[in-house]
Amino acid sequence: MIKILCPEPDSFSQKGLDYASSFANLTAKPLTQNEFKKIAVNYDALLIRFNTKVTSSFFQNNSKITAIISPTTGLDHIDMDAARINGVKVYHLRGETSFLKNISGTSELAIGLMLSVMRKISQSFDSVKDGKWSASSFRGNEVSGKILGVIGCGRLGTKVCKSAIALGMHVISYDPFISKFPEGVKSKKNQLELLREADIISLHVPLLPETIHLIGEKEINSMKAGVIIINTSRGAIIETKSLIKNLENRKIYAAAVDVMEDEHLFLAKNHPLVEYASKRDNLIITPHIGGATYESVEKTDLFILKKYEEELTKKI
Repeated sequence: MIKILCPEPDSFSQKGLDYASSFANLTAKPLTQNEFKKIAVNYDALLIRFNTKVTSSFFQNNSKITAIISPTTGLDHIDMDAARINGVKVYHLRGETSFLKNISGTSELAIGLMLSVMRKISQSFDSVKDGKWSASSFRGNEVSGKILGVIGCGRLGTKVCKSAIALGMHVISYDPFISKFPEGVKSKKNQLELLREADIISLHVPLLPETIHLIGEKEINSMKAGVIIINTSRGAIIETKSLIKNLENRKIYAAAVDVMEDEHLFLAKNHPLVEYASKRDNLIITPHIGGATYESVEKTDLFILKKYEEELTKKI
């Protein structure tokens, strides 16, 4: 019987884990990265999400690993080149356009973060918990009438565009890989045009070599003073030093991010974004919860596990 190892069971739905157990010998228990690495070579497949990394060192000569099952669109936690070279198939969600149309968690979070920043929701709640009741201290801004610039107008970017239009926003977008934009969205010929016009910028691009530090000092200098940035894509899309510097000088009025560059540093309690946020009130950080809804997790678990099982059946 196929043996599957899941080192982060809390990241999966119970239905997903039960399904995996129905066709395989599943070991699902919390493991540190080092613990996981020591025993992973003894399993046929690895069931993981973002909290676990699979590097080239996993594919040793004695490794039994033939598959990595990751119900994610982002794949930067997996050494894809090493997997390919070693004949290990990676089951993932990137490119599963039809299925992903019904997965809305990350786009909903992007809108939620934008509203939280604009209306100072988290700060006002902290104040209430401290025993204060002052509406005037937390006067915010409406999103209606503001210009939202969406960089990357694929599945998630499109959902964000449509939600923003429903909220009365003027939406512009830049995406060099698509020709048809959602109704009501004005496309921009280049990123610079968008950066100059937008009051709020929401990022929805994959992490690729060409998108690392897509937003850095040069790009921020091109933005309006007082711009707001929302990032639910990948942390390395924004250069951390430039983000902090421009939050400090208020060129960027505020930012809300669900991802951080070098997220692993958080465990050492010395991530510069976390340090900044602990002392200032114009940065909101959530721990990569974009797709972490009960609905999204269950749907993606079952989809990717069924895909893996179907291919196993074909081989029998």
